[in-house]
Amino acid sequence: MKPFPFSLQSLREFREQNQQTMRARYARMLRVCEETAAQVHAVSAELARSWKTLCDQMAAGVTGDELLRARAWCLVLEIRVKERAVALEQARHAVDEVWKELLVVTRARETLELFFEKRPETQENPVRLQDRTIPGEVVIPEAHFPMPLSNPANPS
Repeated sequence: MKPFPFSLQSLREFREQNQQTMRARYARMLRVCEETAAQVHAVSAELARSWKTLCDQMAAGVTGDELLRARAWCLVLEIRVKERAVALEQARHAVDEVWKELLVVTRARETLELFFEKRPETQENPVRLQDRTIPGEVVIPEAHFPMPLSNPANPS
């Protein structure tokens, strides 16, 4: 059976580009996740400050309207914290999904690389041919000898 002439080089390049694209996508998703985590942290810090202000106002004996306003602001911040926490969980889930996709793409590329390393000698792979030949190797055709070459100590 004739060997298939397709070199698989275009597939190799495609898989490398695909892996680079997935790495870039993974980096973007990590950035989004970090930004979302920073937002959660910022809103949580603002909520803590608002609660401290509310407690200080209560200790100072302010009017009921100001306490209601401060409490309403704390409730708004609590809702923001919950929203940001949900967004952070979604971002983490998206990072995990992209990581799994990156692993699949990387394994596919590595599998193809192993194939290229282990494939039999062909015209496309002259380096492996050169590695297997011994420098200064002399090939003597059998036609020049009247009898077959064999070891006289071990006639088999």
